[in-house]
Amino acid sequence: MKKHLRVFAIVVSILAIGCGTASAYDKNTQSVLLDMDGVPRMVTTDKTTVGELMADLAENVETEYIVTNAEESDVLVDDMELTLTSVTEKTVSTTKTVPYETVERTNNDLKSGESRVVQEGVNGTATVINKEIYHGTELVETVFVEEKVVTEPVDKIVEVGPENVIAGYTYSKAINVKATAYTPYDAGCTGVTATGMKAGRGVVAVDPKVIPLGSKVYVPGYGVAIAADTGGAIKGGRLDVCVDSVSEAYSWGVRNVTVYVLE
Repeated sequence: MKKHLRVFAIVVSILAIGCGTASAYDKNTQSVLLDMDGVPRMVTTDKTTVGELMADLAENVETEYIVTNAEESDVLVDDMELTLTSVTEKTVSTTKTVPYETVERTNNDLKSGESRVVQEGVNGTATVINKEIYHGTELVETVFVEEKVVTEPVDKIVEVGPENVIAGYTYSKAINVKATAYTPYDAGCTGVTATGMKAGRGVVAVDPKVIPLGSKVYVPGYGVAIAADTGGAIKGGRLDVCVDSVSEAYSWGVRNVTVYVLE
């Protein structure tokens, strides 16, 4: 791959065919044909290498060029042809969308899982400025210059119900159980729980391997209770709620519920 030689200016002497000037036939000069973006120009030079020629020509022309078919160290010979391609830069400005962000805020007045939009989001805009570099008419490189925000995006704000909240209580664990009911007066009951508490409403019997004794729980349809009792049939995903009467126990029956262990 030939090394590109950059030239910032070029002044050429166009020699008419048959011209009898001494410089055209000076043994110390070379006639070099420059193909400048497809336009031929004949120049004479007393330089010995391509690099010297280009450096000599680089002082007088506004356009920048690269030489694509030679290297700086190449020795100039008479009637040598060099291909020059102009290097130009163009600043290009484009507009892009700046997407809005969605911000969630907890609203304790909402139920867990509920949400509502209180402010719609609006995208912003930004101007992106790039520099495009061309070799002749070919785009060879795009260089990022800067990005300027024209209009700031507006956040979308969504209010959500608190996580892990049930009936206003924060819970640490939710467990699906089969729940039955008992009274302090059932056969085998003494009216005192396994933890020494008095049996009654607000007490539930659990499997301590599933729900530790002493835990505060919320049972839908029953309310808040203390896991203070155990039972021979209460194993694994079973739970017994304590009620005050046999009629309440019958009314409760057997239910599949989610019990929430409160924090």
